[in-house]
Amino acid sequence: MGKRAVIVGGELVSWSAAVTLREAGCTPALVVSQYPKAESYGAFNAAGRTVLRVPVATRTRVTRVIGKGRCQAVEIAHLDTGKRRTVECDTVVFTGDWIPDHELARSAGIELDRATLGPLTDTALRTSRPGVFAAGNLVHPVDVADAAALDGKHVADQVIHHLHGRPQPTQGLRLLADAPFRWIAPQILRPGDPAPARGKLLLWTDDFAHVPKVTVHQDGRVITRRTSPWPAAPGRRRR
Repeated sequence: MGKRAVIVGGELVSWSAAVTLREAGCTPALVVSQYPKAESYGAFNAAGRTVLRVPVATRTRVTRVIGKGRCQAVEIAHLDTGKRRTVECDTVVFTGDWIPDHELARSAGIELDRATLGPLTDTALRTSRPGVFAAGNLVHPVDVADAAALDGKHVADQVIHHLHGRPQPTQGLRLLADAPFRWIAPQILRPGDPAPARGKLLLWTDDFAHVPKVTVHQDGRVITRRTSPWPAAPGRRRR
């Protein structure tokens, strides 16, 4: 274990990494986030700065890891000004910008959604290959373990229907997420299919919004509008 670390990403798990590093005797020297503020909840960001005393470099990315055989420092650049500086460290922890655990699906030739990088699925969690279903963090980037487990509960009935000979449907309505959303999951709606797991679609945003408003359009017509009391932020999936 090193003695001084830079953490890339400002999500909730980034602060968890900071705590783990301190307990292991490694000082978290800096958190680096490409966004105007760290992506985690405000209370965790405040605790990270005041209790853990870890500074946050916002609108910043790592441009170079310096060292041979062992990390000695990282070079970071401000995304707006281009100004660069070097931060001494012997450890770099990458915690952000997740992708699904999709290796088996990709190698099996299952169609992937270009936004999530997980298998393209419908609300029954069917994939493009008949008899193959996907659930949890295979379908989309990171979600909490209990939600992934509920995906498994949701898909069990659909697997049973398949085993009893229910044919694979062919038609469906493709859902597309528009900016500032990066992706939506699942991506296919079909008449007669069940509602998605937990009765909700998942979305991932690239922007902060204190009172997010989501609008659904079809063929130029507004289907519905919803206002959420919970803030939206990068690094957090929304239902």
